[in-house]
Amino acid sequence: MTLITRTLCKILLITATLALLSGCIRTPEWTLFYVADQTPLPTHIAQQEHISGYYDSLEQCQAKGAGMLRLQASSVPTDKAFVCGEQCQIDDKQQLQCKSQVVGAVHNAI
Repeated sequence: MTLITRTLCKILLITATLALLSGCIRTPEWTLFYVADQTPLPTHIAQQEHISGYYDSLEQCQAKGAGMLRLQASSVPTDKAFVCGEQCQIDDKQQLQCKSQVVGAVHNAI
């Protein structure tokens, strides 16, 4: 192999490694908390035991929550069925903290 070929192979390998690692490091922005399948409905939805998935956008989170609600043919209103939390993390006291929360889906139309 020539020096140029080896250098090109190294650059491609490094680029591929960085691309793979960046996919693993990226954290989703939105967390879906879904409770429509629980009886009785909890009064505080955004808790660790209610996490049903992680999403890159609010729209994806709301679409998943509304879709789960439709699949269950639930009569629970979206504002009581799920919450999407932005940048949720566990704090030092092991409490779940979210930057913001959006209840249900906009106009129940998703």
